[in-house]
Amino acid sequence: MKKPGFKSMIAFAIMMVAGFCNVAHGQDFNGTWEGTLEAGVYSLQLVFHIEQTDQGVTVTWDSPDQGGFNLPATATITGNELDVDIPGSYAKYKGTLAGDTLDGVFTQGANMPLRLIRKIGEEETVRRPQEAAIEADNNKPYHAEEVTFTNDGITFAGTLTVPNSGNNFPAVVLIAGSGPHDRNEEVFNHKPFLVLADALSRNGFAVLRYDERGVGATVGGDPLAPTEPLATDAMAALRYLKSRPEVDATRAGLMGHSEGGMIAIMNAAQHPDEVPFIVSLAGTGVDGVELGMQQFKLLIKAMGTVPDSADLRFNEEALRIIAAEKDSVALRNKMIALYQSHPEQLKDVGDKMTIDQLVDMALITSCVIQYDPTENLKRVKCPMLAINGMLDAQVACEENLEAIKRLVPHATVKPYEGLNHFFQTCSGWVGSTQYAVIRETMAPQVLEDIVNWLQDVTRQ
Repeated sequence: MKKPGFKSMIAFAIMMVAGFCNVAHGQDFNGTWEGTLEAGVYSLQLVFHIEQTDQGVTVTWDSPDQGGFNLPATATITGNELDVDIPGSYAKYKGTLAGDTLDGVFTQGANMPLRLIRKIGEEETVRRPQEAAIEADNNKPYHAEEVTFTNDGITFAGTLTVPNSGNNFPAVVLIAGSGPHDRNEEVFNHKPFLVLADALSRNGFAVLRYDERGVGATVGGDPLAPTEPLATDAMAALRYLKSRPEVDATRAGLMGHSEGGMIAIMNAAQHPDEVPFIVSLAGTGVDGVELGMQQFKLLIKAMGTVPDSADLRFNEEALRIIAAEKDSVALRNKMIALYQSHPEQLKDVGDKMTIDQLVDMALITSCVIQYDPTENLKRVKCPMLAINGMLDAQVACEENLEAIKRLVPHATVKPYEGLNHFFQTCSGWVGSTQYAVIRETMAPQVLEDIVNWLQDVTRQ
């Protein structure tokens, strides 16, 4: 929510990263390792994916509770010890291998014990039946083409799916949520954009999905770029899609998930002559401060606990400072002063360097916290579909859909009971962020509703 569902916030934010590392071979670290980080009132699932080859070691890690997957890091392995260094967030993990267990310490301001357990056999990859069915189908009524387009000096790589029969197709660009994502918006072996593109192209739509800046086959760009340049990337994708001879340029629009929904709204407002329709999947309708407080409360609820009033007050104060102060130097000084005046929020974090590190994490979120979608929403004149899951712990369903409907009266809005941020069917709030263990990638009813709405608004 990019960056996943939305960029993490303030004191409890953990930046999720992935990357390549050089290591001395010895112990077997291969596999998927999973553990739970207990950080006071917060409980976060962390997953490390480690692959050792003759060329070196590839390490990626995820924080699914915060919607973060596959971002860059560095690591070393010495004997039976793994060291992961996470640039930009001042977080580290050091663990000692013993069979199928890594016992160690996760450090981000405070030192927190973290035991990782290697998943064995079939448990390592939970089968995703929707993806499996797509991959096994050798008679799809559409074909896929690898394509490229450029923007801001970056060459983007993507996949264009086009129905086999007919021409002059309506078309959609898919825009991923926050955090570096590939063209499938892959999260925990789920590929929601693969499933979405399949449903759309089976029903007569050309669909373009692409690797974001610095991800996959896209050459160049910062994978943690702020929202505004990402919005220009989406417009470049749309212009490329409109240039294709198979596509009806007057019926080619944007569909975005989470931050991607925000980008679709932004572009519809700023480029009304180029965007004939938009779909917001778990997009936002409220300003960054309200969004941050909603997310803070919902994530705690999803973890089965109750927010502490002091934590709520501190986070709201921090959010308001970030939202109001546009000068980065002044913002840094105000955030340092805030942390210093609330030592209880730092617990065993005591030195100024650690406060600086926490402030760095807060500043990364500033582009989202400072953003208010109100004016852009008021300017949306094209057809708009906005949907949210009622168990979404990252973008509050009711509050955001109500804001969108108030500001865009002609929009079609729909909440879905029992669905989370990725529109997966889940069992209650505690299960709403357990993306990895849910087999379903996207609820079939959501796919059907999106297709039906798009067919209505693009009907010739």
